[in-house]
Amino acid sequence: MALSHRTEYQPAGGFFNWASGMAVSRPTHDFLVQLQRSRLLAVDDLKDAAITISQLADPTPESIAAVLVEDGFLTRFQAQRLLDGNPRGLVIDGYKLLEVLGAGGMGWVYIAEEIETKWRVALKVLPDECRRDSGTLARFQLEAQAGMRLNHPNIVRTHALRRSEDIYGTIHYVVMELVRGINLFELLVLKRRIDWHQACDIVMQAATALEYAHGQGLIHRDIKPENLLITADGTVKILDFGLAMVDENDEEFSMAMIFGQNRLGTADYISPEQYVDSYKIDHRADLYSLGCTLYFALTGKVPFPYDTTAKKLRAHLKKQARPVQELRTDIPPRLAAIVTKMMAKHPKNRIQTAGEVIRYLQPMAERQAVSFSFRSVLSARVNLAKKRFAMKQEKSGGKPNSTAKLIPESPGGTPPSLPESPRQSTIETIVREETRLDQSRQRPASDNPLGGPTK
Repeated sequence: MALSHRTEYQPAGGFFNWASGMAVSRPTHDFLVQLQRSRLLAVDDLKDAAITISQLADPTPESIAAVLVEDGFLTRFQAQRLLDGNPRGLVIDGYKLLEVLGAGGMGWVYIAEEIETKWRVALKVLPDECRRDSGTLARFQLEAQAGMRLNHPNIVRTHALRRSEDIYGTIHYVVMELVRGINLFELLVLKRRIDWHQACDIVMQAATALEYAHGQGLIHRDIKPENLLITADGTVKILDFGLAMVDENDEEFSMAMIFGQNRLGTADYISPEQYVDSYKIDHRADLYSLGCTLYFALTGKVPFPYDTTAKKLRAHLKKQARPVQELRTDIPPRLAAIVTKMMAKHPKNRIQTAGEVIRYLQPMAERQAVSFSFRSVLSARVNLAKKRFAMKQEKSGGKPNSTAKLIPESPGGTPPSLPESPRQSTIETIVREETRLDQSRQRPASDNPLGGPTK
């Protein structure tokens, strides 16, 4: 509730010079102080913003935030953080956070702008509590180090691993290439079905990246549709080498043995041998996961659509996936055979190298542009993270909060957990946002082959 008393606002430095002697409420005064302390606006921008604010008849924090967003001084994300009274970390070193790009178990990812050059990047920030967890901090650092070893057009570039200090402690973050793309899962949600020639091209590009990474001695270990980003011109970039390893003598292997992290990956796409032990595998585990990803790209379904992780893992060990041609009749027999060969249970029975995958898929691959609204994709990710955060609150015994925000209290806030749950909410959000933001797009009326895969 806003306080009723008024006060003359004249913050240090005189950036807001109220020529009219305007009296403002305490909440408004506090909001303007937060704005100045956030360091989001340079001196000249602060002066220009002050002129805009001074024209408001009765400025409140909400009305000021709205006009600053409308005039381009702040993003909606920045304005919401200031309204919540959390200016911390909106500027980290020389980077200004603009909005949320995504969230996951290893931290929050933001679209950020380097203040000096206006160069836009992605910043992955480790949650505060994780910097006191030796295992998570080590994995965060190893992910960045693995990423910095790789320089390939089909891999999201990692530029730097850094740390910053403020009055609250240390902020660990990674500077990465900003890719304005939609991941393969989101693309299938949006388009319902993609041309099988396009599916071949997407997976072939991923195989090109893996061929390079494998040549560097790195195994990704978490290839899945969500880790394949596709840009508007159809270019594919693999992200998240957080589970990559060099060999059994490297630092990550030792860390995993200490912290008991010997089985890593995603249940819908994990190879049988990786389920048994992630650290006794070779590059062929990635090819199995890539085969499962191709299966999903062609059919819109995961290979083993069971309701529990345990059932999925047992199926990867013992069962054969339903043939892709039963789910989609236009797929040629040769392509179906490639999928089956990539998903062979025993590594020696699979296609043996990423180079072979490229050679087999290339004659059938066709690069196609991808139409999507990046804004709607971001909105869908935010809404999904809100739901996951609310689910985490409920499972931990707290009351579900319908207004739970994706935005953490600081860049080191707690990211949402990733529970095993259907993703129909993602489907509904993307379709709703696309309809609202791009009324001219006409969707086909064909049946939706997407079978509501679960993670």
